[in-house]
Amino acid sequence: MSRDAAIEALLIRHELHELALRYAQSVDRRRYAQFREIFTEKGSIHGHRADPATSKPLFSIEGRETIVKSMSGIEQYLKTQHHVTNQLVEIDGERASGETYCTAHHIYLKDDKPWNLTMAIRYQDKFVRESGRWYFEERRLWIDWERHESLGEEGWG
Repeated sequence: MSRDAAIEALLIRHELHELALRYAQSVDRRRYAQFREIFTEKGSIHGHRADPATSKPLFSIEGRETIVKSMSGIEQYLKTQHHVTNQLVEIDGERASGETYCTAHHIYLKDDKPWNLTMAIRYQDKFVRESGRWYFEERRLWIDWERHESLGEEGWG
């Protein structure tokens, strides 16, 4: 790979990582309209509890406008915080695919006490570049494990 091609690949990987960060921020800040800026018009999100290649989705959201409207379902939680970590991608011209890891915290009340649902998530991502900008074409959310735990009296603020 030439130096110029290597630099271009690094720039693309940076853009794709930032796309994953914008997704997390849009969820956590409840900025649903921002999903218009990160998904293609026909983009989709599918949720799974097992390998997406061999399991039926728990949910499927298809189309940019449906995603914008549906993401408000996250409001069942008082707060969320998504920590985007590992990301590996394969770039093929104007398309890319990859896997993005995330640990997500979902704060909710149980018996008037704060609880945290922690999810270990792997996103199976498909990206496309349109008019010079990268978008999610598809995100398959794969929940590896979950843990519910009390935040305790001092854990709420």
